[in-house]
Amino acid sequence: MNTDYTLLELDALKEIINIGGGNAATSLSQLIEKPVNMTVPVIELLDYEDVYQQIMPEDTIVKAIVTKMLGEAEGVFLFTVDQEASENIVKMMMPEGVSYSEQLADSALQELVNIIVNSFLNAIIKLLDIHLVTSVPLLTKDMFGAIMSSVYLEQGQYEERVMIIKNEFYYEGDRLESSLYFVPKPGILEQLFKLIGVGGE
Repeated sequence: MNTDYTLLELDALKEIINIGGGNAATSLSQLIEKPVNMTVPVIELLDYEDVYQQIMPEDTIVKAIVTKMLGEAEGVFLFTVDQEASENIVKMMMPEGVSYSEQLADSALQELVNIIVNSFLNAIIKLLDIHLVTSVPLLTKDMFGAIMSSVYLEQGQYEERVMIIKNEFYYEGDRLESSLYFVPKPGILEQLFKLIGVGGE
């Protein structure tokens, strides 16, 4: 993976992610009928050790929903959430006072991520005029480090440094302990830069 991107390329990427994430936050707000905001996207090049120091300890148990992006650009969307945040998000989605099983909660979380990712992609499709589709979201529960390294290796990202592209969501001023990551296949970012007229030389 090329790690020598220009400021113009990174600004363009941040704007693309910002548009997609804003669309996702709007869809999430509509789903739970409560205001959800999104921070400015984080785009950083980090060593794996720094990922676990700055974002989350590698031995933290999280639920992760993986959704593959296919079509004219390929990659993976990874939504991670710790146990407490998972319960809070599901409570926001369910009618007040209704009890539910963990299986139902996991299904609700998968559907939530499905809506978020597809809302994100719909904005990108309109912006770049390209064809993109998603796979069925798959949920797993494991240590954050194991999930992150597995996803990056599966996408052909073998370097010691990885590009972290993520959005964070806020509800009533508090950060939901969840993040939406995008892990591209090698060469995909260069393709996107060409489409929007920056870089690609």
